[in-house]
Amino acid sequence: MMSLHEQLMTAIVEDNVGEVSRLIRNGLNLNVRCDQGASALFVAILQGNASILRLMLKHGADPNLIADEPAATIYAEKPLELAMQSRFLLDWDKYHPIVRLLEQNGATDSDGGVESSDELKVRKQHAKEWQDSQRGFHLSD
Repeated sequence: MMSLHEQLMTAIVEDNVGEVSRLIRNGLNLNVRCDQGASALFVAILQGNASILRLMLKHGADPNLIADEPAATIYAEKPLELAMQSRFLLDWDKYHPIVRLLEQNGATDSDGGVESSDELKVRKQHAKEWQDSQRGFHLSD
């Protein structure tokens, strides 16, 4: 049988907002870290599901919880950093709302800041160029 924390992780990966909501109503602590050192918020960010992320933040998920090792090295130290990396490397349009949602809920990067509008313009341009350059790129055997 899965623990409540494992049920939460599964519900997040399956984009099951109803199940996440049910687990929260049953008093699940959203700031528990997994064996790798990250909270469920990191999984929600990687999934890019703003509805689940919003629900978790509303019910006490800490947007500035610092990950323990090895998650801090593998993913990022803080949730906002993970969202910004995902936005840059994976999909600007999918992850930009995630970044904004975290910032609106008080998230900061490791330096304690948020990006300015000038930084945002430059990062968006670089991200789009990077993402365009990776389309059709495949490693050869």
